[in-house]
Amino acid sequence: MTIHTSRKKIQVMDNMTTKDRVILCASEVGGTFILVFLGCMGCVSGIAGGSIPHEQISFTFGLAVMVAVQVFGHISGSHINPIVTVAAAVLGNISLIQVPILIVGQFLGAILGFGLLMAVTPENLMGNVYHNVSGEMVKQGVGVCSPMVNHAITPAQGLLVEFLISLILVLTCCGVWDARNSDKHDSVPIRFGLMIAVLAMAGGPYTGANMNPARSFAPALMNGDWKDHWVYWVGPLAAGFFGALLYRLIFTKEVPSSKETIPEAIALTQKP
Repeated sequence: MTIHTSRKKIQVMDNMTTKDRVILCASEVGGTFILVFLGCMGCVSGIAGGSIPHEQISFTFGLAVMVAVQVFGHISGSHINPIVTVAAAVLGNISLIQVPILIVGQFLGAILGFGLLMAVTPENLMGNVYHNVSGEMVKQGVGVCSPMVNHAITPAQGLLVEFLISLILVLTCCGVWDARNSDKHDSVPIRFGLMIAVLAMAGGPYTGANMNPARSFAPALMNGDWKDHWVYWVGPLAAGFFGALLYRLIFTKEVPSSKETIPEAIALTQKP
């Protein structure tokens, strides 16, 4: 078995079959479903009574990521986020043809996850409140899990926050993918979960710390909340591309390829 640890070339095509591509997409559907369903379920107040602490919401999303990575990480990498897929492509970890396949799966999984959450949650607890104003029903506030920039900051500041915390997320991914880290993958699901939890705890009060266009899109679509929605696309996607490019150009080390020989099986009757 040959192990290549040098910088990877960016490839457009690969030799995967149609079945392989369907499996990749299905894996991202499942992983993103877990993220959005469990994460946003943790934001629903009223079921258990009272408001939900911000720290609990942060850990719920972090642990949801941990579960998704544990279940689907060995199949598609469990990107469950378009910016992670963009970063993987920039680093050469996946071919460019896989990018739309994975991203389509992520958006389908997010929509499925939030749709099923709405199906099992009473409508009055989803946060969509309407008031009669001049004979018309006008929506007040935002629905559960919808992205929203804190009113105390400007959309530009929210954009910068989403960019910076998404950049940290992407750099974490790049560090895990680095060939020099190949012997430290046993605890990857836990590490990713805790990383998401701390970023959510820090950035949550500012923007909700979405860091994920798919996770932002599904609640916005079903709740009809589009205010400053561009922030949750531009900031994270820019971080996905810039962060991976930065890591590729500065931190990726050229290491000569090494070869590891796997010994052939020895017959049980043959004595050493």
